[in-house]
Amino acid sequence: MARILIRATSPSGLRFRLGRGWTAAGEVVEADAFTPEDWAVLQSDPMLHVGPAPDEAAAAVASAAELKDRLREAIAGLPAEGFGADGTPKLDALRAALPAGTAGLTRKLVAEVWAGLKAEADR
Repeated sequence: MARILIRATSPSGLRFRLGRGWTAAGEVVEADAFTPEDWAVLQSDPMLHVGPAPDEAAAAVASAAELKDRLREAIAGLPAEGFGADGTPKLDALRAALPAGTAGLTRKLVAEVWAGLKAEADR
C-alpha cells in the first residue's frame, strides 16, 4: 500500500482540510485513507504539500518533530495548575492536553521542549 505525506505549507504552519489539522511537520497516511474526491481536494490546496512519504527513518524524525510541535502547543495552553511549584509543566497535565494515544511523551522530551521555550522567551 502506498504511503503519502501531507504537510502544511501555510505561513502559520497549520492548515485545516477534510476535518483535520495538517501541520508543517506533516503526517504520513495510507493511500486508501481518503476517497478520490478527498485526494483531489487535498492535492488542489495550495497550502498543502501532498507527496510520497519518506522512508521509515525520515518518518521517525518527522514524527518526533510533530510531537515536539504538539507539545509546545500543549504547554502554551496549560492552565496555571498544569505547572509544578518549580514552574515546569506537569507530565500528567500534558498527557491530558495531548490527543489520546500520543506516544513518545517522556519527562526528558518535556524538559527539552520546555528549555527551548524558556530560551525563546529570554531572547
